[in-house]
Amino acid sequence: MPDAPDLAAPHGAADLPVARVESHSLDIREDGGFLGDKASETAFRTLLDLWRERLSGQGDTPFGNASTQELERDELDETLHRPDNAGEAEALDGALQDFAVDLADVLDRFLANASWAGVERIVCGGGLQSSRVGEEAVRRAEAILREEHGRPIPLSSLHHAPDDGGMVGWAYAAPTEVLGAGNAFLAVDIGGTNLRCGVVALEKEGREPRVVHREKWCHADDEPSREEVLERMGMLLCQAADEAGREGLRLAPFVGLSCPGLVRPDGSFAGGVQNLPGDWTEPGFRLPELVRRAVPRLRGHPTMIRLHNDAVIQGLSEWPFMRDVERWAAVTIGTGLGNCAFRNRSRG
Repeated sequence: MPDAPDLAAPHGAADLPVARVESHSLDIREDGGFLGDKASETAFRTLLDLWRERLSGQGDTPFGNASTQELERDELDETLHRPDNAGEAEALDGALQDFAVDLADVLDRFLANASWAGVERIVCGGGLQSSRVGEEAVRRAEAILREEHGRPIPLSSLHHAPDDGGMVGWAYAAPTEVLGAGNAFLAVDIGGTNLRCGVVALEKEGREPRVVHREKWCHADDEPSREEVLERMGMLLCQAADEAGREGLRLAPFVGLSCPGLVRPDGSFAGGVQNLPGDWTEPGFRLPELVRRAVPRLRGHPTMIRLHNDAVIQGLSEWPFMRDVERWAAVTIGTGLGNCAFRNRSRG
């Protein structure tokens, strides 16, 4: 692995052990909003809602009386591969095609940005990619990007569970000297809907890092305050550290935090955290400092806390499969659309 950056590297650093972050959270506006909002899971469900309403005039409403937001991904996957109801199949197919067009349009705009110039592959993560519907949307978007935009760039889904990407990626973003002090580390992935906390084991002999313990809290269901989120996060980290000890793992004195938004070097947020509970851009609010209070030491050593954008960390989880290219990018299709572009430090 390439040399690690300075241990005093700032939060949200561009220069990471395996790659340079050329850009993330591109702020491209369209029609008064963010361009990426057209290609989020929220946007997909809005399109599905429109198709359900459009077809309801022909008889029963596809998927019955359930709210579109409440439809489970498993149910949509079943409709995609074993369509028993023609109306439901038509509504899903129409929404998928419209969404794929929008996703291809967004990616085309990203690729026109200087920071994405020369991108050879794009990996797609986020909650929607945990479903076959998400994989189908990406497959269609790749074809549209190639045939209608003239950009023959492969799109793929993460090789592992999207829920784990925002934690596993820290294996390639954290200072290697710190991770070398153990065979596992703690990580937290904070999203607009869920908070995930886990223990990532650093595998040896060519095997990739993997999450061996995980907890998931759908905070959107509870509508907590910012302070309640921080309290729950601290509790989950302490529980995860205890679990690592019971499993005989040697935790490195490190906690990786991934979160949407623009991270300043001092650990504060410049924006992009509007989907999180409370005001995370408040002057003086620095998430790493607050997490350090909850986990000041691990295995007797002071804890290093690092904060970075969630799309960057989830994208980096795919680095082992991108080592043979120079430029690549990642998007996360979740409550919003995260995006980032990388330049590898070495190839092979």
